[in-house]
Amino acid sequence: MSKKLTLLERYWKLRLDFEASCKDAMPAAVQLWGYQELVYRIGVLEVFQLFAKSAPLSSDMNTLTQHYQAVNGYVEHLRLERFRPSPDSERQKQQQTAQASLASVIEDYRKRYNSYLPGSPKQYAQDIGRTIAAILPAWVQFRDTVTEIKITIEEAAS
Repeated sequence: MSKKLTLLERYWKLRLDFEASCKDAMPAAVQLWGYQELVYRIGVLEVFQLFAKSAPLSSDMNTLTQHYQAVNGYVEHLRLERFRPSPDSERQKQQQTAQASLASVIEDYRKRYNSYLPGSPKQYAQDIGRTIAAILPAWVQFRDTVTEIKITIEEAAS
């Protein structure tokens, strides 16, 4: 039985495969554009992974607030990302829908954390992990409307 790769692992595989292919032939500009998007996404996923791993095991709101503010500030940066709207009207609608979906996920978690009080020292770490798990699919969906990165089942399994 094969282990299913995480999105981050799939992206890393694509990155390493691309870099290996560049040893034989110089990539085209469109390939370089996709590569920079891939590297960007890897960075974002790794930062979120670190946020999840570094979540304090505490009920002290001062400690939790510092961590939450770092996560929330990073999410705000992603929400405000600049991108070039597609000249295609159908793609623009997809971008707007994905952007609205991301904004909705962000608004929802912010409401929940507005009056947050953990029930145990472990609860915040679990809750912020679930929050990150909710944000990432919406963000990836949005990024795919800007620059799509296709991942096939074969790439994920090999």
